Amino acid sequence: MLNRLLLIGALLVPTVATGATASDVATSIESFYVDKKDIRALFTQEVRKPGRRRVIRKSGKVFFKRPGQMRWDYRKPERIHYISDGKVLWSYQAEDALVTRLDVHNSELYHQTRYLFGQGNLRSDFELSLSQEVVDGQVGLVLTPKRKSRDFKTLTLWVASETGEIRSTVLIDPYDNQSRVTFATIQYKVLDKTVFAFTPPKGVTVRDLSKQGRTSP
Repeated sequence: MLNRLLLIGALLVPTVATGATASDVATSIESFYVDKKDIRALFTQEVRKPGRRRVIRKSGKVFFKRPGQMRWDYRKPERIHYISDGKVLWSYQAEDALVTRLDVHNSELYHQTRYLFGQGNLRSDFELSLSQEVVDGQVGLVLTPKRKSRDFKTLTLWVASETGEIRSTVLIDPYDNQSRVTFATIQYKVLDKTVFAFTPPKGVTVRDLSKQGRTSP
């Protein structure tokens, strides 16, 4: 079965051109990430808001360790860190000396990113469709929640058609804000669990929101 899945991923370029389905693309993603538990990459983020010409640009490093651990280190335009061990999500705004503690499952960031890199169940949670565009050899798998979501309207995974590797994502939130995240220098080396551990530095203000409901980030 696995060999068949890998074959689908390897042949995705011609099959997309000859009628491959959104389900085929989802299969290629699953086969690519089935044995990849640890992921690190550089990222850039562009946020566009309706009616505004200004594009907000951010960049940094991201780390994932399945199941459920993640770390986003924003370097520009300001230093902000989102760190989760799978249970608690810490938000650390270095310039403001402010730390926020959340239950990770009550965080919008968790719900917006849990489907990246082979996490979550694409077919059970989403209606799957293909973008009409094919950009730089990448195919867009559009995920539309089967149930109305407060986190996003659609999430498009831009996938390298020859492998099934996710290269970028485009998220449209309920207010039609668009966030595009592009990954570079992607590596699959084992990450130490300390990458996802966090202790608030001395002298910072700590807000504990872990008892509340769904909260940003």
